[in-house]
Amino acid sequence: MKNRYALGIHVGHDRAASLVKNGMVIGHIAQDRLDRVKYSQSYAIPFMAINALLTEERIRAHDLSVVGITFCNVKIIRFLQTLKEEFLYYYKIRDIAFFTLSHHKAHAYAAWGTSDFQESLVLTSDGAGDIIDGMFEAESLFNVKKGKINLLERRLQSAYPDMEHQPQLFNYALMDETIKANPISLGQKYEQFTHLIGFGSFGDGKTMGLASYGTPLFDLHDYLFNGFDFSLTYGSLLDRVNQLKEKSGMGYQEFIYTYRHDLAATAQAFIERALKGILLWISKRYKNRSICLGGGVFLNCVANHKAIRSAFPFEKVHILPAAGDDGQSIGAAIYAYHTLFDTFIPTSKVLPYLGPKQDKKSIVAALKNFKLKYNYLSDKALSRRMVKLLISGKVIGLFRGRSELGPRALGHRSILADPRRKDMKDRLNKEIKFRESFRPYAPMVTAEDQMKIFKLKGESPYMLLAAKVRSSYRKKLPAITHIDNSARIQAVYPKTEPFLHSLIKAFGKKSGVPVLLNTSFNLAGDPIVESPHEAISTFLNCGMDVLVLGNCIIERKE
Repeated sequence: MKNRYALGIHVGHDRAASLVKNGMVIGHIAQDRLDRVKYSQSYAIPFMAINALLTEERIRAHDLSVVGITFCNVKIIRFLQTLKEEFLYYYKIRDIAFFTLSHHKAHAYAAWGTSDFQESLVLTSDGAGDIIDGMFEAESLFNVKKGKINLLERRLQSAYPDMEHQPQLFNYALMDETIKANPISLGQKYEQFTHLIGFGSFGDGKTMGLASYGTPLFDLHDYLFNGFDFSLTYGSLLDRVNQLKEKSGMGYQEFIYTYRHDLAATAQAFIERALKGILLWISKRYKNRSICLGGGVFLNCVANHKAIRSAFPFEKVHILPAAGDDGQSIGAAIYAYHTLFDTFIPTSKVLPYLGPKQDKKSIVAALKNFKLKYNYLSDKALSRRMVKLLISGKVIGLFRGRSELGPRALGHRSILADPRRKDMKDRLNKEIKFRESFRPYAPMVTAEDQMKIFKLKGESPYMLLAAKVRSSYRKKLPAITHIDNSARIQAVYPKTEPFLHSLIKAFGKKSGVPVLLNTSFNLAGDPIVESPHEAISTFLNCGMDVLVLGNCIIERKE
């Protein structure tokens, strides 16, 4: 039988492409990994990402059966003909089936299609989705039956684009009464505080990290979330922040700078309260015991774990590592395939390594281009050498296999270090990543030890849950234990990643803790490296000690 291919495309910010083959997700890549423009925001089709997937699969655009496409902050159907014409012209194709779907439905298909649930609820929450009746998607709830996703609940908002250059959207003193009264999404509310603090667009992860250093500025128990009809406006919370600012007698910038930790803590506590309330309400109203979570809000690993830990009676929870808009293309590909062929079987087995792989030939060519000397080792010899170097305090850049999807490195495009060293966090921030001193680092732990070392409510394979480090391990793991004693965990399974699992286990035998510090292989402001050339360039431009490309190891001389 001829292979059936569905291509999924996301246009907007975090452009990406995904490929489904015979009902299975087989490839995904974000455009910014290739064009090297972080978040790669554009209205143009991400042809670099598409071409990378076609090349990896060794097919042409002519071999595709169907294309699914999704956007953000638009009425997508209006863009269908223009985007289709652009695609057909670029690939010199006469015609192909094209389907569009709304932003939130794409998140829902992506989350469900990468789960192990035949039937499930799906909750989506992000900054803003597509235009619905003159407003924008804010939060949506779907159910999945027989592969069809149907809307159950929806909340809409009045979203304003480009918040970064419009301070009247996050500074209460500058808001007019209309803006104050307009409804806003949970994701956009968190973004308001992120801009207020000064982290700008796409800085929500910084807000999450800073929140642990502060205390909420006021009690949040007045905010109730019994369903989807809760009242949340642009003025909500900020009105109370403004009152505190007026009472303080400080100027605007002085107040923000003085209380930036507490502002972050306020936003974080609010999103945690909101998710707990909504999920508890959903669990009481609907009978399904499985739920998938999609949309950028669910990249907040602290809120994720606290919501799951709150004892709402969902037996199974799935969050896609690419919960943000780069995961939209997965939903588009799944939807297109299911629409044309009326079949799709969800599975998490495809996760998380869906990017292009780099073979030995391309790695060696890049090393020769940089005139670097290297040793080529077997997996066992490489693991032994890496453990010895890590124990001695060396920082290693690791580039192996297919790249992982989503914004967080999961061991294939990672920087690894010894988590027992007290000075490692500061060294990484100052000499290697070149980022803010408060930013935490994550642990990579063997799957069988994750519950023993961390107070996890459920398994954490994708660094999407942050839990407390157990008290007996906090002093042993200072470099990955955040100021609030939490850590953002990635559990490594021998079936999913045998080399990483054996590496961590071997490190544990030598050090006493089967845990490595793991952070993304990039410098501040750059996308995660995707090619051997980028990995080498990044290695040479920071204080990293060792570079591993496939089975090639390069050790920087003193």
